[in-house]
Amino acid sequence: MTLPELLLQETSPYNTRRASLLRGDGDLYLYLEDLVGPTPATTSAVWVANYLPAPTEESEPSHGGAPPRMGAGGTRFPEGCPDLGRAMDLVWFEEGDAVAVVDAEGVLAAIPGWAGRSEFYGYSRYARGRTGLAWELTRDAGQALATKVVESREFWNWRGNGAWGEVRATGLAHIEEHTGPQEAAWPLGTSAFPELIATRHRVGQLPVWVTATTGLSAQRMAGVEQYVDDPDKAGRIELAIARTVPDQAGAELLSSLATIPFGRCTWLGEGHTIGGSPGNYPDFGADKAAVLLTANPPQGNRYPMPDLRGLLRRREPVVYLWVMVIDEETFRLARGRDARAAVAHLQSNGATWVQ
Repeated sequence: MTLPELLLQETSPYNTRRASLLRGDGDLYLYLEDLVGPTPATTSAVWVANYLPAPTEESEPSHGGAPPRMGAGGTRFPEGCPDLGRAMDLVWFEEGDAVAVVDAEGVLAAIPGWAGRSEFYGYSRYARGRTGLAWELTRDAGQALATKVVESREFWNWRGNGAWGEVRATGLAHIEEHTGPQEAAWPLGTSAFPELIATRHRVGQLPVWVTATTGLSAQRMAGVEQYVDDPDKAGRIELAIARTVPDQAGAELLSSLATIPFGRCTWLGEGHTIGGSPGNYPDFGADKAAVLLTANPPQGNRYPMPDLRGLLRRREPVVYLWVMVIDEETFRLARGRDARAAVAHLQSNGATWVQ
């Protein structure tokens, strides 16, 4: 067996995944690796094409570590797929968890974010039916992927041409309109992309300071469409936390949370909890053990909560999730039942949106 030829390779802009198009002994495969852990791990591999006649069996057994070749029944071209040439590109989806190979005819192959589970590994233009190596690029799937490629190219063109200034200006203007002028600002995370900041604002003349992120919502989070019925209303978030003192504790907590979606290729949403143990959040109380995220925290009667709704990013609404620092009992309740039960429990115990 000869070593495979690397035709294309690229790391996602978030540095969480790497895509590789390899030409092996008679076929081409697209690989997607997860770079988040200590060593890269393949999350999915999809057959793209055979350039030699296909075996009559469902798939040819692998030899010496090479992937199996698609069988005659699983390809539209049993005698060998058309020559692909070299005019191919990798297009990362906005979320950074998925990729497509595109040539002059359009989408050649794609690994969506949900690939790598339930015997689905991706789509190929030259696949026929559904096999364990690739699924057929049906008309509906092809149209959806073509639209996604156009949108993703537009997104990366926007991000690559000074979008951060626009993101920052519109985000800060929105927060200031609903709280008050910026008093302090902090960069979040250590990576260069995506750009994230936290800013602190006093709510009118109240003894309440809101610290909120700007930058998270500039890109859709990965994986939302797999768990939410209407991902267009949950894919873009910012985080906020309220304090009765103008300290940095809120910003430090947001710093640890804001890097999760694009540092781990995942998402944060309504009712999500980030666990710990009592004493992990000393600035918020010795008994605090975890964090609960909700757009609807208990409001209480003392201080009116600012309504941060109304910000749009690329025509989609941004959800501001309030950070609630909770004790172990509430954490168990949120994990065992749901966030609404946990929020009701907090409200019954006098907790409010102000931490």
